[in-house]
Amino acid sequence: MTELGPELFEQLNHRSWGLSRARPEFGRGGLSPKDIEHIESQLEATLPPDFRYLLLNLHDPSHVFFPWSNFSLKLYDETISGIWEGIAFDIGEGFWMDRWGEKPDELEEALAVAREDFDSWPTLLPIYGHRFLPATPCLPKNPVFSIMQTDIIFYGADLGDYLANEFLSSPVNLGNSEPVREIDVWSDFAQGRVTWPI
Repeated sequence: MTELGPELFEQLNHRSWGLSRARPEFGRGGLSPKDIEHIESQLEATLPPDFRYLLLNLHDPSHVFFPWSNFSLKLYDETISGIWEGIAFDIGEGFWMDRWGEKPDELEEALAVAREDFDSWPTLLPIYGHRFLPATPCLPKNPVFSIMQTDIIFYGADLGDYLANEFLSSPVNLGNSEPVREIDVWSDFAQGRVTWPI
């Protein structure tokens, strides 16, 4: 796995971001511990240690990444609602999970069943675009997922792998040296254990 720390930060800082606005800088001037505590109080969740470390060491004035430095619970909720809306769209197209039981005939009822379950899935933390890190378990080295409707895949075995893969064109490392941590429901999608009905 790619270590999240100064060496990776240096490589990211030397990357050509191709931006007309201020590029992100790694390893300096990120959020303060107080800023992070404020975010955690609004989310009612504790950020995993490696994600906290990234936010403490990421200066992103142009908000290339999700704007954690100017955190808005409204924007966060809208981002997560976007994930739900993508899944809901696929339910309308015939997607259904075994964990939801027998599918109701009425779409509105089916969506209500699925939404109640969705709200219990591990909390996600937006990183960049449609890449997300699970907040639970609150441990370092949770995998990063790319989520587009029900097309959900691993995009890094952990946060360091993700950053290297996304921004340094490194191959995705799905944990050849260590197993990728299982995350309830999200890993079921990424591992192919959730499929569309035939």
